[in-house]
Amino acid sequence: MNQKKPSSGDRDSALAQGQRAAEELASALATVGFVFPSLRGGFPVLERGRVELGGISASEVFRLAAWIRERTEMQRRRAR
Repeated sequence: MNQKKPSSGDRDSALAQGQRAAEELASALATVGFVFPSLRGGFPVLERGRVELGGISASEVFRLAAWIRERTEMQRRRAR
């Protein structure tokens, strides 16, 4: 099996992509009142950018889950 070793440029690009994705998600979550203090770009795996969601309190996770469910239900009602 011939696997190409990722170049440092590939890793740097993937790392930057993960950091940009984390910033984008943090910004979107902030617009609806959620803050994940540990949200950040993570070290790439298999040349792909990653986002580390980090720790968040259980109460915030419950609140986020409820928010997502409410929006999903609203969309379903509109689609009927």
